[in-house]
Amino acid sequence: MLPLPFRQVHLDFHTSPAIPDIGIDFDPNEFVATLKAAHVNSVTVFAKCHHGYSYYPTKIGTVHPGLKRDLLGEMIEALHKAGMRAPVYSTLTWDELAWTTHPEWRHLTPDGGVGWTGTPLKPGWKNLCMNTSYGDYVIAQVAEVLDLYDGDGVFIDIVRYMGAPCVCATCLPQMQAEGVDPTDAGQIGAFARSVERRFLTKCSNAIRAKDPRQTIFYNARLNMDWDPELGNRPEVQEFTHFEIESLPGGFWGYDHFPLSVRYFQTFGLELLAMTGRFHTMWGDFGGLRNRAALTYECFTALAHGAVCSIGDQLHPRGRLDPTVYARIGEVYAEVEKCEPWVAGSQPLPDIGVIVATHGGSSHEGEFSEADRGVLHVLEQCHHQFEFLDKSCDPSLYELVILADEVRVDAELAAKLRSYVRGGGKLLVTDRSGLDEASGDFWLADLMGVHYAGQAPFAPDYLVLEPELAMGIEPMAYACEKQGARVTLETGARVLAWAAAPYFNRTWEHFCSHQYTPMDRVTDEAVVVESVDGAVIYCARPLFTEYAETARRVHRQVLANCIARLLPRPRIGANNLPTTAQVTVRGQGADLIVHVLHYVHQRRGKTLDIVEDVIPLHDVKVSVRASRSPSAVRLVPENQPIAWQYEHGYVRFEVPRLDGRQMVQIAGVV
Repeated sequence: MLPLPFRQVHLDFHTSPAIPDIGIDFDPNEFVATLKAAHVNSVTVFAKCHHGYSYYPTKIGTVHPGLKRDLLGEMIEALHKAGMRAPVYSTLTWDELAWTTHPEWRHLTPDGGVGWTGTPLKPGWKNLCMNTSYGDYVIAQVAEVLDLYDGDGVFIDIVRYMGAPCVCATCLPQMQAEGVDPTDAGQIGAFARSVERRFLTKCSNAIRAKDPRQTIFYNARLNMDWDPELGNRPEVQEFTHFEIESLPGGFWGYDHFPLSVRYFQTFGLELLAMTGRFHTMWGDFGGLRNRAALTYECFTALAHGAVCSIGDQLHPRGRLDPTVYARIGEVYAEVEKCEPWVAGSQPLPDIGVIVATHGGSSHEGEFSEADRGVLHVLEQCHHQFEFLDKSCDPSLYELVILADEVRVDAELAAKLRSYVRGGGKLLVTDRSGLDEASGDFWLADLMGVHYAGQAPFAPDYLVLEPELAMGIEPMAYACEKQGARVTLETGARVLAWAAAPYFNRTWEHFCSHQYTPMDRVTDEAVVVESVDGAVIYCARPLFTEYAETARRVHRQVLANCIARLLPRPRIGANNLPTTAQVTVRGQGADLIVHVLHYVHQRRGKTLDIVEDVIPLHDVKVSVRASRSPSAVRLVPENQPIAWQYEHGYVRFEVPRLDGRQMVQIAGVV
């Protein structure tokens, strides 16, 4: 199978039957000329849309009433003549026409709901059940497209039950036959996953029977979870690659992609990062992404080894907007220059983060605040890291982090115990690793602490010992969220203590506007280093608190803990601001360093906007390498820069950073 093209467009076409003259202005020559000028080399085109209509002469589905031509066929033919790839889009759970004409196919939620965003009297998509014969109908449509056309892949959208599991007249009897209690949320959730996975297998088998060369991706399924069973590992064989849909102007925001990609890069499949040309999200016909924002999003993709896809929606009459493609072309021209230093590259993480996110909801952007806090702390400190589920191999990392609320079971505890005894390092915070049955931490003996319940005060204060206070002004710092209380094993070293307020703020007594001032430093430990220095435990949920309140001191305390456990990180001394992002990847014998500096700002009520590129000057970076390089150069400019190799680090300086820069350190791997 060929590698994924780097410069893709995902072309939506969800078009109401009330709109006439569908595709009337489509000109194949103009279509491909616009795309070529925009440096696009693959376009995902549409067979069927969420309104339920097909855009080719189907004998299984229903052609859009306003369409008088084979729009899908003409697009594929034009793209192939121009040397571009043409994966084909279809949709599963949302099909308005089928919902209207086949009541027996409707998804019915346990509370009687029928849709995710819509109701019978509200515009928006309503859900269908893939466990009914509707699932076979969709697979038959996909097979029909593969028989009629030589497209380059299949993209099926909304391949899960949206909002809640289904208890329709097909699902409910099956649950009863299988002994599933439909009033138990866990049981019907597991039943829904089994139905979804049966569809994936059946559909992938049908596609591969027609053409094993087709790429296959199922959208709205990607799910980062502590438990692999709730994530994608049991179904990974049904995909040829992963497409991370993440339009920052929509509900995804700017945390979603970097969290997701650092998890899905552990699967070993090719990755695609999908953003959009819209100011907000899909269907924003009059919206145009700021150039700086679109550049940032595409080069963030490259920094993680992913190819780029920019979402667009074709006008019903079938003409691409020239202004939109001028914007796409501005960015893709720069992406094209950089591709040789991205293709085939591999991540080089120092740190593995076992995710706290659990419950099967991250496909809706519902990550644990602890995981968001880890992302912010480690990105801002320029560390190289991946997110892991409990099936991970800790030995691949120099440091493993369990942030605030990470579950540990007997299997994971055994792996972590072996990892630490083999020389690995652990940073554990708050209730992570707590065994509820025993009331103590699974790894208490290695951590040097035992769980003794919740801390008596919240908020309380953090008082640092000198070893943990580097770069922090001397004072007692507030910890607003309630943490844990621990007892120490002999020889464990206390790096920070709890200071108590006069009292907790209650209806009985309070002081001032927020929380009660400090009364005294207690003898209760907050940050503890194990006897052998292999584990640091922090008894406060500082990652979650940093995600919510962004107190610099909390990030710095965590950074200082990490520095004790990881004294030689991949990125060493530098003068980069915390707003800069640095990623190092291996490519053959070379290291490729990606430096990004795009500052997003909250504007409007909910949007984080990137509009201006703020240059940095005389950027100094140190990168750990096993030997002295043969050359260090800016790429794609191929401009050599001065460097030094000292104490196992390559030190170089980038004279000016205008938003982004790639640096090749040659011959060090």
